[in-house]
Amino acid sequence: MIRADANIARILGLLLLCLALSGCGGSSSSSGGPPPPPPPPPPTLTITDTSPLPGTLLNQSYSFTLHATNGTGGLTWSIAPVSQTALFPTGLTIDAASGVISGTVAWGGGTAGFVATVKDSSSPPRTAIKAFTVTAYSPMQSPAPQSFTVSEYVDVGNFYVIFPKGGVPPFTYTITGGTFPSGLRIDGNGMLRGSAVARGQFAATLTIQDSFTPPEVVPAQVTISVLTPNLSLASSLPQTIPLNRPFSGRLVAVGGVPPYHFTLSSGSVPPGLSSIDPSAGTISGTPSTLGNSFFSVNVTDSNTPPSTTANNYSINVVNPLGRNDTVSTATPVGNGSFQASISPYIDPPGTAPLPGDNDYYKIVSVSGATVHVQTQAVGLFTGNLLDTVMEIVDGNGARLTTCRQPGVTSSTFNSSCINDDIGGTPYSFDSALDFQVPGAPSTTTTFYVHVLDWRGDARPDMIYNLSVNGVNPPLSIQATLFPGTRGVNYSVQLTASNATGNVAWSLAGGNLPAGLTLNTSGLISGQPTADGLSSFMVQATDSSTPPQVASAQESIQIVEPVKITSPAAWPDACVNQPYTFTLQYSGGLAPYSLGFSSLNWPLLYNSTPTFSGTPNQTGAFQGTVTVTDAARYTASQNVTLTVKSCP
Repeated sequence: MIRADANIARILGLLLLCLALSGCGGSSSSSGGPPPPPPPPPPTLTITDTSPLPGTLLNQSYSFTLHATNGTGGLTWSIAPVSQTALFPTGLTIDAASGVISGTVAWGGGTAGFVATVKDSSSPPRTAIKAFTVTAYSPMQSPAPQSFTVSEYVDVGNFYVIFPKGGVPPFTYTITGGTFPSGLRIDGNGMLRGSAVARGQFAATLTIQDSFTPPEVVPAQVTISVLTPNLSLASSLPQTIPLNRPFSGRLVAVGGVPPYHFTLSSGSVPPGLSSIDPSAGTISGTPSTLGNSFFSVNVTDSNTPPSTTANNYSINVVNPLGRNDTVSTATPVGNGSFQASISPYIDPPGTAPLPGDNDYYKIVSVSGATVHVQTQAVGLFTGNLLDTVMEIVDGNGARLTTCRQPGVTSSTFNSSCINDDIGGTPYSFDSALDFQVPGAPSTTTTFYVHVLDWRGDARPDMIYNLSVNGVNPPLSIQATLFPGTRGVNYSVQLTASNATGNVAWSLAGGNLPAGLTLNTSGLISGQPTADGLSSFMVQATDSSTPPQVASAQESIQIVEPVKITSPAAWPDACVNQPYTFTLQYSGGLAPYSLGFSSLNWPLLYNSTPTFSGTPNQTGAFQGTVTVTDAARYTASQNVTLTVKSCP
């Protein structure tokens, strides 16, 4: 019995020891299990204010509170210089406990910087650092009365600024008296914006408020003269219009004083169009003849005295693209990939002798080239696949016979030029052909790719790709001929593409402007001797055997030199008084571009003939004005302006 009690006592002792050691074997939470994950790090201590800080005024008290987030316990603030050489905001201090920066400017004004540091009460303490700047301004004062001259309906851009002296930006502008031109406004930078929509002189009182606390407020006096803008004719007519299609266009005059009067001064509008309506400036009718028409138009306004200006126009009457379901309306293509749908749309298919669903494409190539043409149905997963048949025909629609079927590697091209399915399987919707361009060497051949619908159920949503490669383009002429100036040297080099060897140039019809010649290298040069428009045909011949020949219809307009007609000595100006002078010039060809240079010119120049502004100093000033026209001729004039003190 005693032995049993001793065993029980020993077992109880082991049990107590096991419990004291946090469990006895096997438990997942015992000392044999994985350690618990570490706690997440605390969020980062951060200064939340942004630089720059609000500005301040000289000799005025300043106060701003810095803020921080994610701190533990109380915060401790301090500020220090950015560097030994950087300007420090002397006179400002920071309260270590609250983060309040306060004091009075003692660094003489301008922008100063400092580094702010904050520490929290964690152990060990965490720190955040951030750099700031603050600017001290002079007290705000009213700007001197200002006068501006602008043109009606012309955007004033960035040229006119109303800015106070001193003050803490940004500023707020309010019109509190007088009259301001309708269409103009003042933005937060003190700049005039918009365009005035009424002529006259407008005097207004502005109230300017800055961003100091409390804000400073000062008045400003502004006078704005809105003048009639220079009269001009916009290039409002299209350069290309379709043959035998009704057309209506309108000439648009800008500036000056309406109503306007339009007259045809030279040349003629395309045949079939009416003459220009003198009051509305409209041109309408149905063009009846292919080709380019060149003409000039004068417009006169109702000013006193009236202003007159002109512009030159060209309209090319071309064949409309329209449908391409016949050889005569085929769409020209070259090497590349083109997406299309069968046109026109006929549903259900009719029983006419010719199928309704056809596309024709026109290709021009030098003979001997091997051209690969292929169609590919688009929309494999939509179920709307177009099953095409393709053939290659001549200008009469007759099928050609110099083809090779897909997959054939023979060098002989003697197959009929038609294909339904690539590979010949009934499940193929695509077609392809290799075509050897016939004809004598170095000659140009035109042929047509005819794509038609096999089933007769084509719809506009059935899209296909047409791929063309191997086309050897024929010789062609690239010419960019610009207008010329009478009595001024002229030089333009003609160029040709797709040529073999050297190219010889000649005049194939018409006449060059008097004084100009074309040499065999394609250089048009000389000194024109008479004004007018000359039309002519140039011809290029390359060194192929036999040679390729290309021709192109061209024209050159010759005009009298542009010249500045206003006096070199401008009328005197009065200091601190608005002044306007408009440069006058004649001759040349629109459009014109103006230039001006000077080291100390007292007026505003904004790339228009009108110079305006309010000179603020007396003296004699020199500058150089230039006028360049579309013929690339430049006239220049050295000008002088004397600014005097006027009673």
